[in-house]
Amino acid sequence: MTRVFFFFLFLFFLFSLVSTHSKKKKDEVKKIVKIIEFDKEEDEVPRRNFPKKHRSSSSSSSSWSSEEVRRGPKKSRKPYPFPQRPPRPQQDVKRSSCDDGWFEFQRPTGVWCIWLGNPGVTNGWFSQQDAQTACTALGATLTGYQNENERMTVANEALKKTLAMGRTVSGLWLGATNLPNCRSPSCGPYNTFQWTDGDTTGVDGIKWGVGEPDNNNWPGNTACIQQFIISPDFAAGPEDFQGWKGAFVNGDLDKYQCNSQVYPRTRLYACGKRGVRR
Repeated sequence: MTRVFFFFLFLFFLFSLVSTHSKKKKDEVKKIVKIIEFDKEEDEVPRRNFPKKHRSSSSSSSSWSSEEVRRGPKKSRKPYPFPQRPPRPQQDVKRSSCDDGWFEFQRPTGVWCIWLGNPGVTNGWFSQQDAQTACTALGATLTGYQNENERMTVANEALKKTLAMGRTVSGLWLGATNLPNCRSPSCGPYNTFQWTDGDTTGVDGIKWGVGEPDNNNWPGNTACIQQFIISPDFAAGPEDFQGWKGAFVNGDLDKYQCNSQVYPRTRLYACGKRGVRR
């Protein structure tokens, strides 16, 4: 009886062992099947739908190759044709400029316009005040020179006009007057005069002839500045002085009387005004 009991107990144990082993085999088979099915689904779904952590090198390559087979090689896309921005309408930008016949110069204060006047006077009877009156009629005033460029631009053009009149020397009136207490004697090359046009500043436009400004006590309430316009071929005529050739070159300045009959006899003048916004 005892042997029979142990025999059945051994059979039960053996059956349980076989049953457990069989169940484990089945579970492993199910896991393998699930893995195969998952890989198959991943191949069928586009790669971009999976986050990076679910991608593997094998699945990526298989997905790429299968996608190449289904869709063919990728074609390069043409850039999207963005609409062109319409050009901005051009606006008329106003700027300051000078009237025809006036020289135009750029100054720190803006555009400055200079007119070279020629009254045709060759007998010396054209005072600085006469020149100022002529400038006033043009809406301007006798000008000063802001710099070397202004001084020599006007001087060179004035020489052309002088030579065209058959003369080799002339005097050109400018807008300046002596400072108080510097009429005679002078107070030095840069402290004797001041510009009177209301715009010219500094002394960059001043270049005196030899010995100027002199200490002569010229007649009148004040002294003025004239600019010598003189040709390199100057030779003194009946009403000229030979000493001018050594004392002045074209464009040099000269302290001189403002009225009465003056030398040189041929007279010119320079007017100045601000540019007009157009």
